[in-house]
Amino acid sequence: MPHIRHVPLYRFVLLVLWFFSPGCGPAEQISQSSAAPSVIVIEGGTLIDGTGAPALLGTRILIEDGRIQEIVQEGELSIPAGARVIDAAGKYIIPGLIDAHVHYDMPWLHRLYLANGVTTVRDLGSSIERTLTLRQEIAAGNILAPRMFVSGPGINPSSVRAMNLGSAKEMATKLVEAGVDGIKVTGYTTDELRDIVEVAHANGLIVYGHTGPKRGNRAPGARLAVEAGLDGIEHALGILEDAMDKPVPVPADYDPFDSTHIFRYWYGRMYSVVNSEKIDELIQLMVDNEVYFSPTLINFVRNFVQRNTPEVETDPNLKYIPEDEPDRFGRFTEEERQDWRKTMALMKEATYKFHEAGGLLINGTDSPGAALPGWSVHQEMELFVEAGLTPMAALLATTLNNAKVLNKEDELGTVEPGKYADLVILDADPLQDITHTQDIHLVIKNGLVLDPDVLLEENLEQFGARGERHFDRNQRN
Repeated sequence: MPHIRHVPLYRFVLLVLWFFSPGCGPAEQISQSSAAPSVIVIEGGTLIDGTGAPALLGTRILIEDGRIQEIVQEGELSIPAGARVIDAAGKYIIPGLIDAHVHYDMPWLHRLYLANGVTTVRDLGSSIERTLTLRQEIAAGNILAPRMFVSGPGINPSSVRAMNLGSAKEMATKLVEAGVDGIKVTGYTTDELRDIVEVAHANGLIVYGHTGPKRGNRAPGARLAVEAGLDGIEHALGILEDAMDKPVPVPADYDPFDSTHIFRYWYGRMYSVVNSEKIDELIQLMVDNEVYFSPTLINFVRNFVQRNTPEVETDPNLKYIPEDEPDRFGRFTEEERQDWRKTMALMKEATYKFHEAGGLLINGTDSPGAALPGWSVHQEMELFVEAGLTPMAALLATTLNNAKVLNKEDELGTVEPGKYADLVILDADPLQDITHTQDIHLVIKNGLVLDPDVLLEENLEQFGARGERHFDRNQRN
């Protein structure tokens, strides 16, 4: 990848105070579980290294200065003096999890992702000033949070105007100059997309994002987007929308620019007009063009299939989430939820077919929101398995495949010598039951050993249940 200059889009304060609320100082100060010696030995666990290889029993893993140094059979390596030894007998070790689709703009997110074993995130659409600064401070060790990759705001006509720029191509150039890790698009013509792709590829970056809604001329659809050079499709709805035989029947007062109408009447009822053969054709086009796929299934399940049901409204993990998000879609009837179940079945079908065709399937959740930050990564893996993937394939989509999309598979995504020491130690075998990825004993991020229970307790201590001590959002910089 060519060297990219890191020039800010706008002049901004290097330390964005909104991210540096009390308790978010240096890593050693924010978690009683974070202090660790420079040498760590994980003794006796079963390693699922993320390469797809069979699990390796009875391993000894040597970590030093935040990197994995050696992996041998238990007893084949002497333990260095002064090393911290973690007894992993009877436990399972997997790579740190990666969420490749988040909107990271709130300080209460830091510990929630880490407590769930998510050691890396890719932000798709938050403030460029805040996320670039946050990425820098995390890398420097000043904030304990997942490793971050940044996209900046999605390119669309509104964001171009908001930045007082003349074209989508100009915005892409500005984002590259700022130092983003990739470019997201959310509204464009095919010509605009070609311009964006030209800028991104010339600088070693990929372009990803939405391919619709097609109704209302917001985007050209998945097929034309792939042909114009899009590298990754976010959201399974984009594939279904391009596989319709005819428009979805909608009410007479349907407004294609009203998001509540789009999700209630257009996408929710899409199942009735989708042609499975067209899904197959589009998937093959994506595979032939090496376009990755991030279906974000959990976002749609939580937002629509489970909308206003006890399963969502009594979720015990809601206590960690500030209770100040507006309800954008209102309450759904049982009939509307049934419509969404049928659309979801097609989304799962597309996910399985894409994987079986050899496509690069990744795990992104579109959290926070209805999809809870951290927990939703595990739930997305469960949905992958429900769709027909093996637990190993679901795990690879969340580790190695995501590292490939980030162009960091030489440093992330697997447990191998030379890579960052990002690991999760589990109490049960995830290859037997994918839900066991939630049975987390310890999380290691960049060589820091973290206790998930302590992280969650600290989150409540700082922000309170339902964010009762979350400071005024008007104070954002």
